[in-house]
Amino acid sequence: MNNQNFNKMKKTLVSLLTLVVFLGSLSLKAQTTDVKGPKNSILSGQQQIMNEKRPSPLPIIDESSVMWKKTVIREIDFRQKINQVFYYPINPTEDWRNLITVIYDGINSGEITPYRVENNIDDMVTPLTRDDFEKENTKIGDPPVIWKDGEEVPNEIAFKDRMLNVTRLRIKEDWYFDKKLSQFLVRIIALGPIVVDDDGGLSQVCWVPYEESRDVLARAFAFNRNNSAQRRTYDEVLQKRIFDSYIIKEENVYDRYINSYAFNIDALYESERIKNEMFDFEQSLWEY
Repeated sequence: MNNQNFNKMKKTLVSLLTLVVFLGSLSLKAQTTDVKGPKNSILSGQQQIMNEKRPSPLPIIDESSVMWKKTVIREIDFRQKINQVFYYPINPTEDWRNLITVIYDGINSGEITPYRVENNIDDMVTPLTRDDFEKENTKIGDPPVIWKDGEEVPNEIAFKDRMLNVTRLRIKEDWYFDKKLSQFLVRIIALGPIVVDDDGGLSQVCWVPYEESRDVLARAFAFNRNNSAQRRTYDEVLQKRIFDSYIIKEENVYDRYINSYAFNIDALYESERIKNEMFDFEQSLWEY
């Protein structure tokens, strides 16, 4: 065998060895990539599907067809059994997060814009940046100062550490009659988390526009206590009205909340009166 043939054979062997090593590294890389952690549920793949889910479109409102409208503000108390789906789980899991955590994560990601709670009005006027939101919702604890690293510093409690104290939610919504559709409908306008302070006082954290929040809410599971295989999102829970609430305000010439002119049991009676008034209006639209 001459030197030319020997060199050619040598180059061929080197090329084959290089190819074998390269293919082997690809196979090892593929095997490493394919290694997955243990499944925590037979439905573990549902979260990936949920991440791609979008909210169902709402009916387009033709303002010229709205012949009657009333704005009301409701309050959902998370302590009620049917409403506990909004408060739990306290610690996020692979599949579940409570509603306030979902909203807070949406604010941090920039998908949800919080609005300042203005004095005496319930409109969304002043948007807050993420830093402004954190600053406005950081409170001074009791005691007001603590010792840290050998010096006295303010005892600041960030909103993230106060989220467990959010036990209520306000819903601003418009009830209206669409004469073109001949339907009595409701449209949620905004959501307002309520913090219960240590002294029992209530303070609203912000307003978040519901329409903007729907993409985030539609990607988050709400726990179904009857059947965890039936996955419902927070958007679906709100749209299907799977909660209990009571009216705390209707739009009025004085722009007053019910608790400013009715107290204790009288406030509940007033809330029921407003609800029944809307129900009676709807019934009066039809002839049987």
